[in-house]
Amino acid sequence: MDLERTLSRMTGLQANMKAQKIKNAALENTIKAGLEATDEKSADQFWASIRALVKAMSLDDLLPSRSTLPENVQASINAIKAEIVEASTNFYNHGSVSSVIFKHGKSGGGLFADADEYATMMANMTAGKLRQHYNNKTWDGSLPVAITEATE
Repeated sequence: MDLERTLSRMTGLQANMKAQKIKNAALENTIKAGLEATDEKSADQFWASIRALVKAMSLDDLLPSRSTLPENVQASINAIKAEIVEASTNFYNHGSVSSVIFKHGKSGGGLFADADEYATMMANMTAGKLRQHYNNKTWDGSLPVAITEATE
């Protein structure tokens, strides 16, 4: 793995921690030290340590995905997903909303089991649409999200 790619993964992990509002001094300091690596070997060693810490702390969802999207775009999508989960959970739990929000027929119809199921569905649907916009070059992958008309 080359130095730039390893450093990019560390930066992506840092962005995921920020997006998910996770504070962990040991992990933050290890990432900070890893970002100061000047050669591929030491960066790879820091990355291995960081991955081990993440797994030991059961924070696997922080690791940058194996997506083909650039790390900064994936971090933007993860940040938006976190916002969508929070907003969708609040919406679902507001008043009588949970008793009148139904799954799409292709998903089996019926009510959602709980706010988590609804919020996850909304976040994943939004992430898929953002990926499409990025691939269609109607979104540059940055925050705040600004969708434009396709230009060719």
